[in-house]
Amino acid sequence: MLALSQPAVALSLDHEFDVQSARQLEVEFETLSNTEKNELVIDMTQVQFIDSCGIGAIVFLYKRLKSRNKNLCLLNVNGQPRKLMQMLRIDKVIPLITSAEYL
Repeated sequence: MLALSQPAVALSLDHEFDVQSARQLEVEFETLSNTEKNELVIDMTQVQFIDSCGIGAIVFLYKRLKSRNKNLCLLNVNGQPRKLMQMLRIDKVIPLITSAEYL
């Protein structure tokens, strides 16, 4: 189980995290990459679909945070997004956590 020292849901994503959503969130992801918090959580409870651009945006954020010794977790990743992240082995690098692990 992952212990979050300063957990903060940085962002909750809705329904589809695709090319259009990723573009709309570019500025917010850039701002989040400069956070002072040690741990960031993206809540993906409502995300039913993610494409390569959504994955790319998450990986971008992860790399920026990692370069500053910060951590990123993805909360409640289910369905197609979970399958794609497992297929791409992203779950081996970015922790996928559940609500129970987050509390």
